[in-house]
Amino acid sequence: MEFEEMATLKQKTSIHTPSPTTTVHARLEDDRVAELLDIAAEVFIAHGFEGASTTEIASRAKTSKRTFYSRFPTKERLFIAVLERRIDFIFSQVSAALPLDPPIEETLKEYGSRLLRLALSEDQIAILRVVSMESVRFPELGEHFYELGPKRGFVYLGNYMEEQIKRGGLLKEDPMLMAEHFISLLTGGPVRWVVIGVQRNPIARSGQQLVDAAVRVFLRAYSAQALGAKTS
Repeated sequence: MEFEEMATLKQKTSIHTPSPTTTVHARLEDDRVAELLDIAAEVFIAHGFEGASTTEIASRAKTSKRTFYSRFPTKERLFIAVLERRIDFIFSQVSAALPLDPPIEETLKEYGSRLLRLALSEDQIAILRVVSMESVRFPELGEHFYELGPKRGFVYLGNYMEEQIKRGGLLKEDPMLMAEHFISLLTGGPVRWVVIGVQRNPIARSGQQLVDAAVRVFLRAYSAQALGAKTS
């Protein structure tokens, strides 16, 4: 290989291969942003969206206003980033709970237990209250929350339902509608009543009963085996 070709190859390699130092700095930057978003979540939960101060958040995160606003130029964008981080965490916890091979009842109970526990966690309820109060004045917050959370959850669970339909375990119905029905059975009442303060968190008292009942009702409506039992 000619010297010029070798020099060109070396130059290209140096451009496209990140150095260890660059990788470490990127990781530290990611950790710093995660810390900032956790602090922002605490302030939003404590003071609501309107009452939360970006100056206070920047001060508690020990970052300059210039650095803070270069990454999050508006409070709306900061709150959306908080939502993204929180919902990504929830999905990381439930994403492994829908394996295709175990019995559907077993899988839905595991998925339901994880989802209900996370949906009724104190931080999640507090964030949901903030979204509920502010989405009237800032509809985009509610829209982002729906896209990031409920809609994403329906699609994720709907894909599981669709595969189980193909395997003959569930009836040939709309898998997205199935997913909405199951999540509504699971979280509709408990989350709604906890959010408005009518009921305390029911997980400790009857969490597994809530999950078992939701799965039982869902399978009575959509299980192919249940239909076979009715027609035999």
